[in-house]
Amino acid sequence: MFVNIVALSFNNQKQKNSLPKHKIVVTGNLLRQELFNPKKSKIGDQLTKIKPKIIFITAGNQGSHTINLLIKNILPQLQDFFIIHQTGKTDFNIFKKLTQKYSNYQVFDYIEANDIGHIFNKSELIISRSGANTSQEIAVLNKKSILIPLKVSQQNEQLLNALWVKEKLPQNTEIIEEKDLNSINLLNTINNLISIKIKNNIIKETSNPKFLRLIHEII
Repeated sequence: MFVNIVALSFNNQKQKNSLPKHKIVVTGNLLRQELFNPKKSKIGDQLTKIKPKIIFITAGNQGSHTINLLIKNILPQLQDFFIIHQTGKTDFNIFKKLTQKYSNYQVFDYIEANDIGHIFNKSELIISRSGANTSQEIAVLNKKSILIPLKVSQQNEQLLNALWVKEKLPQNTEIIEEKDLNSINLLNTINNLISIKIKNNIIKETSNPKFLRLIHEII
């Protein structure tokens, strides 16, 4: 192996055993700066005025048609919350029409970086796929989450990411695999998690500074 340092996102013992011990540094992923220093934005101003608890639904930039349809089915039962839903471009126009019917529902095809920090920090609950970045962002912000791992992912990585979040935040995290995913299960899980009281969100120091120092040293 010709590299001097191998930076790992997760403290995965199996992965560590396959690499030279003296070259391993567990850094975590680089997280978006906006999560910790939200910039002024129109959405941020709007969120400060919202009284109900906020639920944020996302499945990455492309969205998830499966998750989108389930949210549509249970919207009538979510009147006590304010719903922010990132649908992706494919479903956006269909779901945009629902904002005329539900005053507590706001939909986006894509959320800009300037807005994501406000949304993550203000949300009481995040419903999401479990990509590596989103999983670590949820963990570092100590957020309640319902994670729905992508059924087909490389080496089942999304399920492993979700299990990692569950290990870090056992009381705040529920995992629903696609084989168990339905409207009733999702709604019950939302209500159960929302009712749990957690401590104030404390942004913990992460391994990311190691990653930055490592990059600076290499450069």
